Amino acid sequence: MKSKIKKGLLLFFIFTLSAYMIIFLFYVKDIPKNIKIHFDLLNLLAIILLFFLSNFFNILRVYFLGKIFNREFSFSDGYVFTLGGVLLALITPFQSGGMPFQLFLLSKKRINLGNATSVLLMRGFQSVIVFIFTIPFMLIYLQNVLSTSYVKSLIKYFMVIYSIVFIILLFIVIFNDKLKVIIEKNFSDNLLKRILLNIVNFFSNFQGGLKTIFTKGIKKNIMSLIATFISLYSYFALSYFVIRLFNSEVDFMKAFSLQFLLTYLSAFVPTPGSSGVAEGGIALFFSQIVGKDNILVYIFIFRFISTYTPAFLGLFSFLKIKDWEKSISNVD
Repeated sequence: MKSKIKKGLLLFFIFTLSAYMIIFLFYVKDIPKNIKIHFDLLNLLAIILLFFLSNFFNILRVYFLGKIFNREFSFSDGYVFTLGGVLLALITPFQSGGMPFQLFLLSKKRINLGNATSVLLMRGFQSVIVFIFTIPFMLIYLQNVLSTSYVKSLIKYFMVIYSIVFIILLFIVIFNDKLKVIIEKNFSDNLLKRILLNIVNFFSNFQGGLKTIFTKGIKKNIMSLIATFISLYSYFALSYFVIRLFNSEVDFMKAFSLQFLLTYLSAFVPTPGSSGVAEGGIALFFSQIVGKDNILVYIFIFRFISTYTPAFLGLFSFLKIKDWEKSISNVD
């Protein structure tokens, strides 16, 4: 597993460095000579506070969901789940590497695989709720951005991805019980039948987990949703205060709305941790606000605070689990 992490980090660095070089060629074109960073104490405190809020409430999101299935699920478990997942998402395509680790961690807390999958799905669905609730208020600030070919292409890409996922989940919910009956009646008792029944039972547990979240766990689900709003809004607002290091006249809602859009557009990108796409998107959206001389420095500072630091903290997650390295191979 250590070799996989090293390979993932190498790919991440290659994609990220390539993105910085391309941005330099297209935006800066020369050694920056007019970089001016304004260190204001209140602004720096706001950056630190938003960094804390975005990560603290991101941990609380899964803490409340985990509590639904196991009362012993602790804040420390939520920390390992969240920041350990950030690290693995950073170094894997489609940011998918965190999921096997997170499923393994939940299984160690005696949460079966189906219920654990429902936790991951609900966590993602809560982010979609934030998007649906927020996008009407952001459209006024995003009219010019939405008309660009770059954004149009990404939106089409995500419409296809989310449509496929929705259709698959809908098929599972509607036909899972019927599939179980068909398999039991029409398949002889052999290895294939046992494999198919295990798959069907997994999705039964998955459905049961969702029902539990929306019935017995509804209060904790709502608390998790509130934590999701606070975490993501803190993340979106962070861009404004980082921009203020370079431009004190930036409009808060413009910076907030651009970061909001970019965050959702860079999800499920094939490169490790959205490297390349994230940096390119930041350059495209923020170069006019920050200034071309400052854009590379802005990208690095923002990514360092919002992404690299949480991933580094995620490294400590692996120190908390002694035997996960052997067991995770069964999930990955």
